[in-house]
Amino acid sequence: MTEDKTSSTSLWDLPDITDAEAQKQSGTNALNKPRRWQYEPPEADHVEEAEAKPLTAEELEQIREAARQEGYQEGLKQGFEDGHQQGLQQGKEEGLTLGQEEGREQGITQGQEEVAEQLSALAQVIDELQQPLQVVDKQVREQLLQMVIELARQVCLVEVTQSIDVIKQSVEKALDVLPVTDERVVIHLHPDDLEILTEHYGEDTLKDNGWLLSKDELQQRGGCRVTTESSSVDFTLAARMQDVFSQVLGRTDVSDESN
Repeated sequence: MTEDKTSSTSLWDLPDITDAEAQKQSGTNALNKPRRWQYEPPEADHVEEAEAKPLTAEELEQIREAARQEGYQEGLKQGFEDGHQQGLQQGKEEGLTLGQEEGREQGITQGQEEVAEQLSALAQVIDELQQPLQVVDKQVREQLLQMVIELARQVCLVEVTQSIDVIKQSVEKALDVLPVTDERVVIHLHPDDLEILTEHYGEDTLKDNGWLLSKDELQQRGGCRVTTESSSVDFTLAARMQDVFSQVLGRTDVSDESN
């Protein structure tokens, strides 16, 4: 060999077999145990079981009391829940019934009040409607009565102009009203009635009775006015008709008030 080849090569050591053996021994198996580990069954544990002691009477009583308390609490809880549900349902039903009854009574009362108000308003309307009718009815009656009075007056006036008996009766009734006296009696008459009485009685009869016939242009026919020195009687036709009509009107007013 040449010197160049000798310088380019290097020396190398043989592998150490002991190191490989050591690595092999230091590795782990599939159970992650050292390769040299071997399974050894565990030793049985000798546990000394304690012997069971019998329960005392006090312990038994405590167990019974605990069971009784547990049952009592369970029963109390269940009873409360059942009672609550039952009371709630009963209260709901009673409240519903009571509410319906109160609502019905309140509705009836309210309805009666509303009906009473409506009847009162209706009565007021009817009364307001009747008042004008009553006024009109009264006015019609008064007008009708005045018409009847005027008609009766006209009939009387026609009658006295055609009948001698009317003036004769008027004078006789007026004289009957006078008190008995020796005083001179003056009879005031319409001129036409004066002429009729003069022809009927005659001058002598008039003188014997002490009657003096006096002509009165304002006097209506059919009536007279008799006077003495101490008294006077108005027996004119107007006065007598006024008395009659006043009585009729008085009865009419009383009838209206009663109605």
